[in-house]
Amino acid sequence: MKIFWYFLYNLLVIPVFLIGGHIAGLFNRKAHAGLAGRRRILPDVEQFMNGRNRNQKCILFHCASMGEYEQIRPVLREISQREPDIVRIVSFFSSSGYDNVVDNPDVDLKTYLPLDTPGKVRHFLNCLRPDAVVISKHDVWPNLVWALASRQIPSLLVNGTMPIDSVRAKPVLRNFFRSSFVDLSFVAPASEQDMKGFRKILPACPNMEVLGDTRYDQVLIRAGESKDMTTILENLPPDKKTFVAGSTWPSDEEHLLPAIIRLLQKMPEFFAIIIPHELNEAHIEDLIDSFESSAIGATLYSKLESGGNLLDYRVLIINRIGILANLYGYGQVAYVGGSFGPGVHNVMEPAAYGIPVLFGPRILNSPEARALQECGAGFLVEDSQDVYRQLERLFADEPARQEAGRSAKAFIDENSGATERITGKILSYV
Repeated sequence: MKIFWYFLYNLLVIPVFLIGGHIAGLFNRKAHAGLAGRRRILPDVEQFMNGRNRNQKCILFHCASMGEYEQIRPVLREISQREPDIVRIVSFFSSSGYDNVVDNPDVDLKTYLPLDTPGKVRHFLNCLRPDAVVISKHDVWPNLVWALASRQIPSLLVNGTMPIDSVRAKPVLRNFFRSSFVDLSFVAPASEQDMKGFRKILPACPNMEVLGDTRYDQVLIRAGESKDMTTILENLPPDKKTFVAGSTWPSDEEHLLPAIIRLLQKMPEFFAIIIPHELNEAHIEDLIDSFESSAIGATLYSKLESGGNLLDYRVLIINRIGILANLYGYGQVAYVGGSFGPGVHNVMEPAAYGIPVLFGPRILNSPEARALQECGAGFLVEDSQDVYRQLERLFADEPARQEAGRSAKAFIDENSGATERITGKILSYV
């Protein structure tokens, strides 16, 4: 059956995918950047490999984008500490992942993963010659996995996610995905629920074990690092009641802004930090106007960096990327965006600071949001009135807010530790 899927995938799926990708590259900046970046793969890898000691072990870590990279960062750090001589290479599918990764001493080389054709994969592996390949979360490409299996190179899927109702587990697609998943050397689902999803595709896989989710470790690391970061928010008085709304979409802001404005008018000590998901200049100006039209002083992070006084304003809008997870540490309550739109973003980031977390109704993509609800640390809001009511209650009742925060932090702590387990498993294959 694998032969059937191999030919169908390479004769039908891949050509359609390639044509669609090139068409998208004509209109979409990210798609164009990904195609352009892939032209540099082999020269970049060859140049790197020419300077490499061939006796050193090499592990390729593949991440679809930035989120998967953040999940794998604790493992990269742990391997760097345990086995500093191992070469650590990180590949990306998306340009948003590749472009936004800054210098990391735990990464020896970053590159794009080649498009998943047999020839491109073969050339890539011939040049790189990894001793193992680790895939973060879900970005399993069939030709890559088949090629690794044929070369007897171990391949591990870690932090694996597979909802029980995933489309990949539907009858026909299940058979297709099984044809590639079966060649993975080891599968580490992130949770018991994910294990059930994987078992629908791989019912007899012996090399499958729940090792946890490294996101819990990563958010704790980020929370610890933020204590050593100096930002303009260091000047924020401790008596401020600070609310941080992260990764907000316009659909979130439709409900957030009226509630924030009401609270600013009612509570003189209330202060709001808003971090939009997309840093679109026109949209950010609209946010500023929304507050100024209500006679509320609002400013941009970039303006304060060039000399403004934070204490002259009551709303700070962040127009800089890469600092969201650190900014949650300045809040007493947080809201996580996407939950009135495509799906909630990472609720674990604010929870790691021990603060209550609000989110909208679209949380099916986040078992962590549901778990925070269950332990009394997360609060679902349906509209602006709900946002106002929850924020007013949490800021008025300090003991209740602190108890919710302790529950949030305990939830993160209880689920940490996956990094050590996953790292040990990877090293056992190298």
